[in-house]
Order: sequence, then structure tokens, then C-alpha cells
Amino acid sequence: MSAKTETAIWLAIKGRIESLPLSYTKAWPGQTFEVPHAGGLPQPYLRVGRVTVAPVRQMIAPGKPHRRTGALIITLVYPLGQDVSAYDQIAGTVADHFRDGTQMTYGGVCVSVTDYPYVQEGYEDNGFWTVPVRVPWQCFA
Repeated sequence: MSAKTETAIWLAIKGRIESLPLSYTKAWPGQTFEVPHAGGLPQPYLRVGRVTVAPVRQMIAPGKPHRRTGALIITLVYPLGQDVSAYDQIAGTVADHFRDGTQMTYGGVCVSVTDYPYVQEGYEDNGFWTVPVRVPWQCFA
């Protein structure tokens, strides 16, 4: 059985996330997660989220491909204690991995990054510095 369009989009994006050049544990959507610890201290991790927008019809005829868009949100969650520039540097590594024009495919569905990802302003949250990276994407399927 082939993957439904929404599933293929997610699996294409997930494959790219799994190839990130960072060894941090990932908190995947819909899965239980415990903050990693080493030596009794909390460790950094990446929280993965996603936002999709309703498909937009491109052709009058029914059953034709639709323009599908959304954003992947990968949030660096790092214990406090460094200069903000250190967190931004790591978040920049995530953004670089999803440069504008990056294509991700699964089962014949191609998802493209439409603009350079946006490293958002970080904020403190329960002893962690949290920096979201927003990756805009689109596909026609």
C-alpha cells in the first residue's frame, strides 16, 4: 500500500531531519519523550513540530495536484549557561541543513524548502534556552 499524500510529505521531511549533522536526541511529534540526562544533568535536545495549511487547488479539473504548504518547526532546547550566540550558532546549523531550495522526496512526492529557514528569537523556559527554527515548505501533490 502506498503512503497517502500527507504521510509521504511527513516522511520526506522526517528523512531530512534524521540526517541533521547534530547528535542531539529528538522529541518527535506524537511520541512520548523524556529529557535526556548525563551525569545527572539535563542534556540538550531538538523538539520537532509541524504546521500545515489547507491545500489550495491549482487546476479547475477535480483530482489534480494541489499546492500544499506548511512549516517544519525544529526547536533547540538547551540547558542555560552559555552566551546566546552559542545557541544561535547551533540553531543556524539546523537552518543551514534546510537551505532554501532543499528538496526532500518520499514515494514520488517532492517537498521543497521555499525560503531560507528563520531562526527565531530564543527564550528561557524552565531552565532551558529554547530557540525555534521555522522551515517553510511546499509541494504539489
